[in-house]
Amino acid sequence: MARKHRTVEPTGRRVLLADDDPDYLEATRLLLESEGHTVICADSGPRALRILREETADLLLLDYFMPGMTGEEVVTRLREFDPYIQVVLQTGYSDEQPPREMLRKLDIQGYYDKSEGPEKLLLWTDAGLKAARVLQRVQRSREGLRYVLESSPTFHKVQPVGDLLAGILRHAVGLVRTLSPPPRPSESTTPDSESTSGFLAMLNDDAELRIRSARGRFEAGQSPEEVLDPPLVAALLESLRSGEIQLTDSATLLPLRIGELTLGVVFVEGVVAGDQVVELLRLFASQATVAVQSMQLYEVAALDPLTGVHARRFFEQWLRREVRTAFRAQKPLSMLLLDIDGMRAINDSAGHLVGDQALVTAGQALRGAVRDNDVVARYGGDEFVVLLPETPAPRAEKVAWRVVAALNSQVVNPAEGEDLSLHCSLGLTELGSHAFDTKNLRRTIPATYFQQVAQSVVKQASVALEHAKSQGGGHLHLGDTVSWPELAPDDEV
Repeated sequence: MARKHRTVEPTGRRVLLADDDPDYLEATRLLLESEGHTVICADSGPRALRILREETADLLLLDYFMPGMTGEEVVTRLREFDPYIQVVLQTGYSDEQPPREMLRKLDIQGYYDKSEGPEKLLLWTDAGLKAARVLQRVQRSREGLRYVLESSPTFHKVQPVGDLLAGILRHAVGLVRTLSPPPRPSESTTPDSESTSGFLAMLNDDAELRIRSARGRFEAGQSPEEVLDPPLVAALLESLRSGEIQLTDSATLLPLRIGELTLGVVFVEGVVAGDQVVELLRLFASQATVAVQSMQLYEVAALDPLTGVHARRFFEQWLRREVRTAFRAQKPLSMLLLDIDGMRAINDSAGHLVGDQALVTAGQALRGAVRDNDVVARYGGDEFVVLLPETPAPRAEKVAWRVVAALNSQVVNPAEGEDLSLHCSLGLTELGSHAFDTKNLRRTIPATYFQQVAQSVVKQASVALEHAKSQGGGHLHLGDTVSWPELAPDDEV
């Protein structure tokens, strides 16, 4: 049948054509390309397999009878490493292999008799590509759901809000990349998740939207309205107003909203589509929003507003909890108490604003020098404390020297004068493990017992810090190990 000349729009679909007949290979390639498909050719089964190990294709049109390796053998080998690519077998001898039997025997999607002409071939091709699109959409949804489930727990750990926002943006970029359709063949280069631009903007107390975390071409502190084109600004404002995800032809916008409360919006340069995709994005945004709101409330209650580390009251409660845990697990814990050397001189010479800058810098350095499950708190003035669960003194000493190195690498910058280096004195003490038989206690040990132990740990750390400071600053002193007091008679086995 003669085909009318028409303008061909690329479909973005890739077809691998495998046939040992060069004339048929060329004629079929031209036919498929006239439909807008990208065609890759292979003249043998082994060649087709090599290509599919190195490149992606949506559909394999495979000749059944080829020298060296039949189409059936190719499919068997193919399914060992690619269970998803759609396959249509082609043959000029279809009577020898009944189609229904072949479809059942092999994991293939079609069986084409070459004698049936080009229109039937195009029908099989369209059917195979349609099935490929559906399967790819299902795969992206499955991968997207797995991505959401794996990333959500990282949102709900205790961390500064700034770190949480950066993590949400990073995972949002990764999710959009996961859910995006594969690039067309003409798109030779596609930005990876590290170079994809995006931002997370939050509403401040004055209802102004400001970027708090950014990637690529955006910067923190900017107003989204100043850096986006008018159509994207309109989509962003609609997302904030309606609380609904907005999908444009160049970007994905996720509102951070709980009920009627809107916290901000995530903007990622990337295109996604489909109802299932929107549901996954909505699930991700909901998890992120709950985490942000919870951490904002947590920061008000538990964090020191200047340094961003934990407040003293929170630390004292956490210390009692960790003392109980150490008793139950019969494992040691250690405490570092440190004092920033020369803070009075910094305040006197450079002013209290520079002194505050020094405390903020110290808090950041301390958080970066310890593990996620260690607790850093501002104990008072220029004193900080680090609680190290399940850590004996020798390991805690290594952490202490890491803290020293982290602080020694920091400087503060007065508006006038030379940079000021930071140094500290540290006291270290360990609460050792005990040998009590905790499984046969007759009654619950009173809270006063653990309160007494916690106070002893703080007291020994303070004594160790005073020894370190008495040596002129910049020193670490290992204090005495704190032992567990004997249990009262009613508590014993």
